Amino acid sequence: MICSKCGRQLDETCVFCPYCGQKVGSADDPINPNEPRETHPDMNTSWLNNLNKYVGNDQPTELNWKMLFSDVTKKHSTEEAEQIFIYGTKSTTPRLSEVSKDWPHPWLYSRVFFVLFAAFFLLWICIDLFGGVLAIPGLFTIGSFMVPLTTLVLFMEVNVWRNISFFKMMSIFFIGGCASLVATLFLFSFFDVREMSFVSAAITGCVEELGKLTIIYLFMKRMKKVNILNGLLIGASIGAGFAAFESAGYAMFYSRGDFHEMMNIIFLRGFLTPGGHVTWAAITGAALAIAANSQNGIVSSSILKSTQFLRLFCIPIVLHAIWDSPIRIFGSNLPILQIALTVFVWIVVLILVNMGLNEVSKVKTQSMSNNKTK
Repeated sequence: MICSKCGRQLDETCVFCPYCGQKVGSADDPINPNEPRETHPDMNTSWLNNLNKYVGNDQPTELNWKMLFSDVTKKHSTEEAEQIFIYGTKSTTPRLSEVSKDWPHPWLYSRVFFVLFAAFFLLWICIDLFGGVLAIPGLFTIGSFMVPLTTLVLFMEVNVWRNISFFKMMSIFFIGGCASLVATLFLFSFFDVREMSFVSAAITGCVEELGKLTIIYLFMKRMKKVNILNGLLIGASIGAGFAAFESAGYAMFYSRGDFHEMMNIIFLRGFLTPGGHVTWAAITGAALAIAANSQNGIVSSSILKSTQFLRLFCIPIVLHAIWDSPIRIFGSNLPILQIALTVFVWIVVLILVNMGLNEVSKVKTQSMSNNKTK
């Protein structure tokens, strides 16, 4: 729909134009500026509206939190799960006409979590009840990989293009994750970061996000054309690999051989994983894709200097720096700050998903227009 007053494109659910306040479907009934204005429920004049504009979304956004969980409790067959896992091959990538522009309803990620958690629990029984110390390496490996892989599958389900196979995704997870660690350690060799102060937290945020950016850029550059949802998935794959291997290292070395301390590290880092490296790297991937739109979806070094990319790339850097900073909310050691940052970063991710779905709609509309002119 088009606003009759300002000419902006509107969402079909809009009652009033979120840009000028014009009542949808009426050219003669503008809203009295002295009366309260009804706007889109997620597009009021609050910080959310400003964040939406900062990210670069020129359309009303919907924070469809429920969509991420609505199908989790529903019954799904093994065949449905297998169908999702075989997407992205030459014979299973859907045609453009089959790509949905509607909000996805992911659910498979919950099943992946339950499978990995079951394996983790069985290994814990081996150690805690029977003293099977040989199961310890398996326990901290499964525990460290459980949540990063779960979050990655969620991003895979959100990619409605279905054009990246599970094999390719896992290749990026392992190779990209390890390569980003190498890139990060190389960059850290130029800095002396020991105790975590505000300055060292800022350095850590810059270095680790630049390390992941390097590898995300290299993987996305190999693609002929990228879009926002692809960028989210590729970035999440590398971020998930980075998070999994880093958590395994923390669990092994920082526990100093104490089994209970190792479990505490695994549970804490697993709980905080959805708001950390996976989503930060996903935003970076989306930033590259958005900047590449000006070049017909082609990723090149020139987009790294674009204002559009730099504005978005600042988000994971700043969030990472705040995450690592020695800030204590109410003087508590509880991860209150990290939980708040997790909520914030997922708001950014949902805005980017909105932009990705709008991109699908635009591509399909352009394709239909081109077909009609032929």
